[in-house]
Amino acid sequence: MAPLPDLGAALNDRALSDLCWLIEQPDPRLAPDAVWCGERADVFQHLRDVDVLTLANDLADGVLCRECGVEVIRPVACEERVADEFPYRGCCPECGWIPLHAEHARWWHIQPPKVARWLNGAIKLASNYRVEPVVDGVLWRLGEREYGRRRHVIFFGRRLAEAAGTINDALNNLSAPGAEIIITTTDVQRLRTTPLYNRHVVPLRAIAHLKKVGFVVENLEAFLPVLAIPQTTDETSLRVMHSRRVALISGEECSLSPRVYAFLKILEDADGDEVHKRHIAEAMNFDGPFRKADIFKRHKVVFDTFIEADNGGHYWLRPEFVNLERR
Repeated sequence: MAPLPDLGAALNDRALSDLCWLIEQPDPRLAPDAVWCGERADVFQHLRDVDVLTLANDLADGVLCRECGVEVIRPVACEERVADEFPYRGCCPECGWIPLHAEHARWWHIQPPKVARWLNGAIKLASNYRVEPVVDGVLWRLGEREYGRRRHVIFFGRRLAEAAGTINDALNNLSAPGAEIIITTTDVQRLRTTPLYNRHVVPLRAIAHLKKVGFVVENLEAFLPVLAIPQTTDETSLRVMHSRRVALISGEECSLSPRVYAFLKILEDADGDEVHKRHIAEAMNFDGPFRKADIFKRHKVVFDTFIEADNGGHYWLRPEFVNLERR
């Protein structure tokens, strides 16, 4: 085998990119030929060296004959092993029986729970928290840590877009609004039209570096929501409604009570469509009659700024505050 290239920063970056790509596949496995003979063999060699790409138990359906390099042979277990290093063999129509190492006969794979455990250790959570599966094969809870005087719950997830609704429901039960941090291999742009559009999602590749058996995690804090809104802004929006429970009106922060937050959330979920007061009362579990004045008694400026209504009991968000990207 030709000497391996220098495992520098560029190779490390390519390896992390391929790691993220493979974890996002429905079945994160690689055929032996891809590992040994493909265009990215040097990258996969690096992933093997750092112990993130490991041998699976299943035999590959077919591998290239290592003698002629033309025929495809099917690996089978040797009835009597020639030696411990050749537990498998395959019959080539041109070359006869070819002995095979385990790494040339079995699938290679990346195990997402192992990546979750590595992140748990890299963020210094392992001494206090065990990795817990949340959504099978998709989301894991790594633990809790304080950033900016606020405790956050940290998760690792893969294929988030495909299970966005289930994940969002799980997050509602495991973290306060805006307190979640989801480290992921998913392209975050794909989440903009899913229920996870307003969650704190951090790309794994942006904060992690591969090392020998594990990750180094840096700059995670840089992806957290801004802790203070600059006083020079004149922004009016609901941009930080979920993360900080405030509305911004001409740059000033207006705290939202639980009822006002729930009211705004119902209208936000309607994407600008009208919502009747009967539906709002049911969604907010009103015991008595619905009275808008009771909800917005101390938040009149919030109502006047963000909400429109008619005489028929319908309410909707003003068009300029509807998040059209969710449609």
